[in-house]
Amino acid sequence: MEEIEAKPLSSLTEKSLQTEEASLEKEEPIIVNNSNLVELKNACDDYIQKLFVSKANFRQNNTHTDVKLVLGYLACGFALSGGYYGHKIPFNEAKEETIFVGEFEENDKKHTITIQTNTKRYSDIYNIIYEYIGNEKQNSSIKIRNAKYTLSKSFGNWFDVKGQMDTEKFERDLFEGLEIVKTGNKPHEQ
Repeated sequence: MEEIEAKPLSSLTEKSLQTEEASLEKEEPIIVNNSNLVELKNACDDYIQKLFVSKANFRQNNTHTDVKLVLGYLACGFALSGGYYGHKIPFNEAKEETIFVGEFEENDKKHTITIQTNTKRYSDIYNIIYEYIGNEKQNSSIKIRNAKYTLSKSFGNWFDVKGQMDTEKFERDLFEGLEIVKTGNKPHEQ
């Protein structure tokens, strides 16, 4: 019977490590724009993943990456449906100017107020549109009062030269508009 000479395992392991190191050394250098923080971070992140998988013998769990991919595809779907909606419905019809809808009840009266705001292009006039619906129960019937009022003033009435808002003046004007739309009467100036 012929004897086969046994080779030590350590030399095989050393050869495979040297081959891996040689293949890593032959890789192209990583070149990024060093004034772009995002590129620098992405290059480092990619290299960390590569290093831990190839040299540290970790097996990468891709669940986090899969979740990011699914969320990315969902975001693309929302963008696509938003683009389709924008194509079918003109922008000015689609944009909503309502900023507040509120309800208030007192003594069997239900008050609903809707406030919309807008400004015109190249104008410093701020328009506040109040829409009021008041339901009042009288015996077995309900009396409904609808009213609409627009308050239009320059931003200069509420902001100083430094850009600081005069909240007291703004609140006074807002409550004056609310009183007008609720009662139909302009309050007396003091």
